Amino acid sequence: MLEAVTVTSPPPRATTVVRTAPTARAKQSRRRAHSEVAAQTVTAVRVGIASVPNPASFEAQQQRLLRRPGAESAVSVVQQDPGKKSNLRDVLQLTPGIYMSDRGENSQGTISIRGSDISQTGPRSGRGVRGYIDGIPLGRIESGISLPILDLSVADYLEIYRGAASLRYGALATGGALNLISKTGLTAPGARLSGYVGSYGVRQSQMEYGGAKGNVDYYAQVNGFRNDGYEYHSANDTLRFSGNVGWRPTDNIENRTSVAVGSTRQELATQVPLDQIVTYRRSGYDPTNASFPYDTRANLDYQRVVNKTIFRNDTTSFEITPYFLATSFDHLPSPRAGIVDVKWQDVGISTRLEHRADLWGLPTELVAGYRPTYETANYRSWQWAAGSGGTVKNRLVQDDQFKSWLHEAYGEAAVEVLPQVRAFVGLQAFQTSRVYKDDYAGPVIPSAGLMGPGSSSGRRNYDRSFEALNPKFGMNWEYASRHFLFGNISRSTEVPNSGDIFALLSVETATNLKVIQDLQMQQAWTYEGSVRGSWDRFQYDLTLYHMNLRNEILSQCALGLIPKAQQTPAIRGQFACNLVGSLVPFNADRTVHRGIETVFRTKPFIDLFTPGDNIFLNAAWTYNDFYFDGDRLYGNSHLPVIPRHNLYGEVGYRHASGFYASANLRYVGERATTFDGSGGENFKIPSYNLFGAKIGWRAPDDSASLWFEARNITDVAYAGDFTALRTAADASGGVTVMPGTGRAFYAGFSKRFD
Repeated sequence: MLEAVTVTSPPPRATTVVRTAPTARAKQSRRRAHSEVAAQTVTAVRVGIASVPNPASFEAQQQRLLRRPGAESAVSVVQQDPGKKSNLRDVLQLTPGIYMSDRGENSQGTISIRGSDISQTGPRSGRGVRGYIDGIPLGRIESGISLPILDLSVADYLEIYRGAASLRYGALATGGALNLISKTGLTAPGARLSGYVGSYGVRQSQMEYGGAKGNVDYYAQVNGFRNDGYEYHSANDTLRFSGNVGWRPTDNIENRTSVAVGSTRQELATQVPLDQIVTYRRSGYDPTNASFPYDTRANLDYQRVVNKTIFRNDTTSFEITPYFLATSFDHLPSPRAGIVDVKWQDVGISTRLEHRADLWGLPTELVAGYRPTYETANYRSWQWAAGSGGTVKNRLVQDDQFKSWLHEAYGEAAVEVLPQVRAFVGLQAFQTSRVYKDDYAGPVIPSAGLMGPGSSSGRRNYDRSFEALNPKFGMNWEYASRHFLFGNISRSTEVPNSGDIFALLSVETATNLKVIQDLQMQQAWTYEGSVRGSWDRFQYDLTLYHMNLRNEILSQCALGLIPKAQQTPAIRGQFACNLVGSLVPFNADRTVHRGIETVFRTKPFIDLFTPGDNIFLNAAWTYNDFYFDGDRLYGNSHLPVIPRHNLYGEVGYRHASGFYASANLRYVGERATTFDGSGGENFKIPSYNLFGAKIGWRAPDDSASLWFEARNITDVAYAGDFTALRTAADASGGVTVMPGTGRAFYAGFSKRFD
């Protein structure tokens, strides 16, 4: 069935472009403000799931995602009410299925979708969630998503693909995928200055400029973020620049070059005892080392260059995109881990083909892609000099090289088998290598205790390859206008990353024991169904899923790998589980992840006091049920870290003049801290409620805005993040946690100059 859809976008990849004068509604849009960029009405003929320009407008992408057989959603960043948006947690509150730990105002912490990466923390977090910017991989290919590189200041909107939906970009990951759609000179014309300040030394500023002339458009921005930190020793300082230039030599060819550079300097606070969180929530108190003698930090720098060329005709689009990413993570002095410097380089090329045709007389859309990526990394560790607090390197003790190839090929076909009924079939194939080589050739150096490990002596080596075929089958039925049912079955896999290998080999080096296990690839089958749709003033989305996993990669205390007979006091001290570097991966046997993801948005009252005003009510609720399935060690215990219930809701009033006011509630349920469920109530993280409020004004044409926001108004003391334990016996001194931010206030502005 052929459909015609009208969208607003940059020049399309197919069909006719008709330039018209701006309508009254268009004059109110941020995207039509620049005098050199006229409103463009694009009529795109589509088959089944809509073929839309690349990138699609936010509205067009929303409509396309409704017609696909997966838990997919588009979340606008620029159309959300103005407010603090320093990390994904700020932007995705109303997106169910996503859980992010709270480590203050910065981009640190863990992101989990449907229980992915359930027990990882630190720089290698994000396993099971693939990140993309404009459809091109973001972050290291073999280690999840690198959150500090995901700069929301340049985002027009985000695409969220939960579970099997991530095949759209070739990633059948357990959790899913996030794709950031960047602003361009066509979507963000003019000059804009914005910023905000807030509690605990928070300040953010951004300057951006975009425009178009002839067949060229351009956009550039620079932003800085500073946070003195809620806890002692938790300051964050980030500076980022990015820009892109688009060129359309013909109606059927488009080229865009994007560049991004960033630097983050992040202090890391110590954890505090859960039973003393009220007393020590800001002091950074550490009962094992109250004097805080080491300057624990995490510094990240990155440089990213992408060049995408798109060739189009009426039925076919082909993309070819070489990309390069360099990241460096350095200076993480910590007890017994020393100073760690890691440098990664990723280089790859992404190819993607989209084609519309009739297959046996049935309207069909085909998508296929192939993406080879090569990564190299250098892991180096030093002991740190006595009296330096971890700021001065002493003797080099580890020098490791890591290399990895990742070949991904994927294809998906969408066939309209009946009017408004679409069948989907897809397949992902990948092959990847993991080569880890110990190049240390220096003298034997004993451990320096708190000031760092001993030399590796060339014993840290690993060489394995992994490959898999992952199929997907789905259906989408538009049973009534704007109301949909869908279901799918898919397989996903996760491969051990370099951080996993590094952690296991570190245990061998420190203990002189052969304890590394044959860490297997994680596999999962997911069954998913949903109903979603909308009326004029009500939107709803309800999704249920059930995932059976084999060899799920979790993390446990390193002591669990070392035989009791070999555990000397020194070994137990080195791998105490509340210290950085003491966690190692392991495979669970069988686990189950299942849950309910639901969101609704409504305007129960409109034209209440004046024409064009409304009262709005929005809510998102996620129910998680994750557990071991007859595990030989943990039985049927529930998995830790992720809460059973996660709820966010807001209610507010909006005036046609641009004024708005709202109140919100975030509820996070009780969380377990141990895999075996031991420890009783003292080893459970209590549930909590956080209340917030917003008030502000945004001009109808988005030329200016002012806003004020309050968070955690009742100043609740709560655990924002923590590390899971194998058993309560692995904890020395009880459960320790990272406190969440207390009562905070923020105020900001934005002004566009045409």
